[in-house]
Amino acid sequence: MKFSTLLLAAALFTAPGTAFADGPKIGPNGGQRADAGPYHVEVVLKGNDVVLYVTDGADKPVDVTGAKAEATVLANKQTQKVALEPAGGNALKGQANLGGAHDSVKVVTALTMPGQKPVQARFEMGHAGH
Repeated sequence: MKFSTLLLAAALFTAPGTAFADGPKIGPNGGQRADAGPYHVEVVLKGNDVVLYVTDGADKPVDVTGAKAEATVLANKQTQKVALEPAGGNALKGQANLGGAHDSVKVVTALTMPGQKPVQARFEMGHAGH
Protein backbone atom coordinates (compact mmCIF):
# COMPACT_ATOMS: atom_id res chain seq x y z
CA MET A 1 0.00 0.00 0.00
CA LYS A 2 1.35 3.39 -0.96
CA PHE A 3 2.04 5.90 1.76
CA SER A 4 -0.27 8.48 0.08
CA THR A 5 -3.15 5.95 0.07
CA LEU A 6 -2.58 5.21 3.73
CA LEU A 7 -2.49 8.93 4.51
CA LEU A 8 -5.75 9.53 2.61
CA ALA A 9 -7.47 6.64 4.41
CA ALA A 10 -6.33 7.98 7.78
CA ALA A 11 -7.68 11.45 6.93
CA LEU A 12 -11.07 10.05 5.88
CA PHE A 13 -11.46 7.98 9.05
CA THR A 14 -10.44 10.76 11.45
CA ALA A 15 -12.43 13.61 9.82
CA PRO A 16 -15.89 12.51 11.05
CA GLY A 17 -14.59 12.11 14.59
CA THR A 18 -13.16 15.59 14.64
CA ALA A 19 -16.36 17.02 13.12
CA PHE A 20 -18.46 15.69 15.99
CA ALA A 21 -15.91 16.51 18.67
CA ASP A 22 -16.52 20.26 18.36
CA GLY A 23 -20.26 20.66 17.73
CA PRO A 24 -22.14 23.93 17.50
CA LYS A 25 -21.07 26.47 20.07
CA ILE A 26 -23.66 28.54 21.87
CA GLY A 27 -22.99 32.26 22.32
CA PRO A 28 -23.91 34.51 25.26
CA ASN A 29 -27.19 35.50 23.53
CA GLY A 30 -28.34 31.90 23.10
CA GLY A 31 -27.57 31.59 19.40
CA GLN A 32 -25.03 29.53 17.54
CA ARG A 33 -21.54 30.93 17.46
CA ALA A 34 -18.90 30.45 14.77
CA ASP A 35 -15.55 31.82 13.75
CA ALA A 36 -15.48 34.45 11.00
CA GLY A 37 -11.94 35.50 10.24
CA PRO A 38 -10.51 37.14 13.38
CA TYR A 39 -14.00 37.45 14.92
CA HIS A 40 -16.54 35.26 16.63
CA VAL A 41 -20.06 35.79 15.34
CA GLU A 42 -23.31 34.59 16.85
CA VAL A 43 -26.58 34.43 14.97
CA VAL A 44 -29.91 34.61 16.79
CA LEU A 45 -33.31 34.14 15.13
CA LYS A 46 -36.27 35.65 17.01
CA GLY A 47 -39.55 35.74 15.16
CA ASN A 48 -38.48 37.14 11.79
CA ASP A 49 -35.48 39.01 13.22
CA VAL A 50 -32.00 37.90 12.25
CA VAL A 51 -29.43 39.29 14.67
CA LEU A 52 -25.68 38.90 14.27
CA TYR A 53 -23.48 39.61 17.30
CA VAL A 54 -19.77 40.22 16.78
CA THR A 55 -17.03 39.61 19.34
CA ASP A 56 -13.28 39.46 19.09
CA GLY A 57 -11.13 36.39 19.61
CA ALA A 58 -11.32 36.95 23.39
CA ASP A 59 -15.16 37.13 23.23
CA LYS A 60 -15.25 40.87 23.94
CA PRO A 61 -17.98 42.79 22.07
CA VAL A 62 -16.78 44.62 18.94
CA ASP A 63 -18.43 47.93 17.96
CA VAL A 64 -20.03 47.36 14.55
CA THR A 65 -20.58 51.02 13.67
CA GLY A 66 -19.86 51.32 9.95
CA ALA A 67 -19.88 47.55 9.42
CA LYS A 68 -21.89 45.90 6.67
CA ALA A 69 -23.36 42.44 6.77
CA GLU A 70 -25.66 40.20 4.83
CA ALA A 71 -27.29 36.93 5.77
CA THR A 72 -28.31 34.34 3.23
CA VAL A 73 -31.12 32.40 4.88
CA LEU A 74 -32.48 29.08 3.65
CA ALA A 75 -35.82 28.44 5.37
CA ASN A 76 -39.03 26.81 4.24
CA LYS A 77 -37.28 25.73 1.02
CA GLN A 78 -36.70 29.38 0.07
CA THR A 79 -33.47 31.34 -0.02
CA GLN A 80 -33.54 34.95 1.15
CA LYS A 81 -30.85 37.64 1.20
CA VAL A 82 -31.20 39.78 4.32
CA ALA A 83 -29.28 43.03 4.79
CA LEU A 84 -28.08 43.36 8.39
CA GLU A 85 -27.67 46.91 9.67
CA PRO A 86 -25.83 48.05 12.79
CA ALA A 87 -28.33 47.99 15.67
CA GLY A 88 -26.16 49.32 18.48
CA GLY A 89 -23.19 47.87 20.31
CA ASN A 90 -21.97 44.69 18.67
CA ALA A 91 -25.26 43.75 16.96
CA LEU A 92 -26.37 43.88 13.34
CA LYS A 93 -30.04 43.22 12.64
CA GLY A 94 -32.36 42.52 9.72
CA GLN A 95 -35.71 40.96 8.90
CA ALA A 96 -36.34 37.67 7.12
CA ASN A 97 -39.55 35.86 6.30
CA LEU A 98 -39.04 32.80 8.48
CA GLY A 99 -42.72 31.95 8.84
CA GLY A 100 -42.18 31.04 12.49
CA ALA A 101 -40.23 27.90 11.62
CA HIS A 102 -36.66 27.91 12.87
CA ASP A 103 -36.01 24.20 12.41
CA SER A 104 -33.68 23.21 9.62
CA VAL A 105 -32.77 26.82 8.86
CA LYS A 106 -29.38 27.40 7.28
CA VAL A 107 -27.71 30.81 7.49
CA VAL A 108 -24.55 32.05 5.83
CA THR A 109 -23.37 35.46 6.97
CA ALA A 110 -20.95 37.81 5.25
CA LEU A 111 -19.53 40.49 7.55
CA THR A 112 -17.42 43.42 6.38
CA MET A 113 -15.88 45.50 9.14
CA PRO A 114 -14.73 49.01 8.18
CA GLY A 115 -11.47 48.85 6.22
CA GLN A 116 -11.36 45.05 6.23
CA LYS A 117 -12.12 42.23 3.82
CA PRO A 118 -15.42 40.34 4.16
CA VAL A 119 -15.48 37.23 6.34
CA GLN A 120 -18.09 34.48 6.33
CA ALA A 121 -19.65 32.13 8.82
CA ARG A 122 -22.11 29.28 8.33
CA PHE A 123 -24.83 28.12 10.69
CA GLU A 124 -27.31 25.27 10.62
CA MET A 125 -30.16 25.65 13.09
CA GLY A 126 -31.60 22.41 14.32
CA HIS A 127 -34.04 23.47 17.00
CA ALA A 128 -36.68 26.17 17.34
CA GLY A 129 -35.43 29.46 18.68
CA HIS A 130 -31.75 28.85 17.92
